[in-house]
Amino acid sequence: MSTAYHPETDGQTGVVNRVLEGYLRCFCSEQPKGWMAVLPWAEYWYNTSFQGAIRCTPFEAVYGRPPPSLHRFIPGETLVEAVSQELQTRDEAFRQLRFHLERAQEVMVRQANKRRRPANVEVGDWVFLKIRPHRQSSMPTRLHSKLAARYFGPFQTIQKVGEAAYKLQLPETARIHPVFHVSQLKKAVGTQGVEKELPQELQGEGPSFWLVNVLGKRQLQQGDVEVPQLLIEWQVGGSDGATWEDEVTIREQYPDFNLGDKVGLQEAGIDRPKGKQGWIVYERRNRKAS
Repeated sequence: MSTAYHPETDGQTGVVNRVLEGYLRCFCSEQPKGWMAVLPWAEYWYNTSFQGAIRCTPFEAVYGRPPPSLHRFIPGETLVEAVSQELQTRDEAFRQLRFHLERAQEVMVRQANKRRRPANVEVGDWVFLKIRPHRQSSMPTRLHSKLAARYFGPFQTIQKVGEAAYKLQLPETARIHPVFHVSQLKKAVGTQGVEKELPQELQGEGPSFWLVNVLGKRQLQQGDVEVPQLLIEWQVGGSDGATWEDEVTIREQYPDFNLGDKVGLQEAGIDRPKGKQGWIVYERRNRKAS
């Protein structure tokens, strides 16, 4: 039972009802008057569905064994007319469910292919590579990463992998996998390149970011705890691309970097530790009668 005074239980009941409504909605469009006949199968479907809370199906939780598999009805298998009609209704329900699922898949494929352009890339073509290295890193290398170049290259395709992927001839210093989906490639037209070199964080060996200098320090209030942060200047980006990083993280990732007396700076941060503030008392004065 559910009550309005316990919203958690009421919400769980609403979820169950919504799932069962979605199951029965598949039959209402073609059989608006006969949906009650499939209620037992809707109950059986729910009881044999895997539940994340109990890590098994309700059927297995009650009976201690997995639910039995349902076989297709064979005419003449049973002599009881009621059982025969029930099994035929079940098979018809399965047929309609399969039909609606296939139709839903066709609709999703049609919607996805509306703006999808055909792949016009062949082995040996020169293509531009679309990568976003700032989304694959833990620390940004520039102030506005979204304004960085979207495409790099051109690079030559040397092999087709599967139906929609190609292997590119990347520089030997590249630290990324050379196989990319065709959606990340753009055929190069002409001889002019966009960004001939890959980002520095995707090349070479060792750490992707090199710490150059500590420009400042601040205390950032996070809940009831003040977290010390450092204003770090990276090798790529200069002082304009300096970012605030937790002091603990910097010490863990760069144990050999000597911070020295740089961590004692306080004037570079815009956030100040919260101090005690006095009470401000306002007094309302009565107006003099004219």
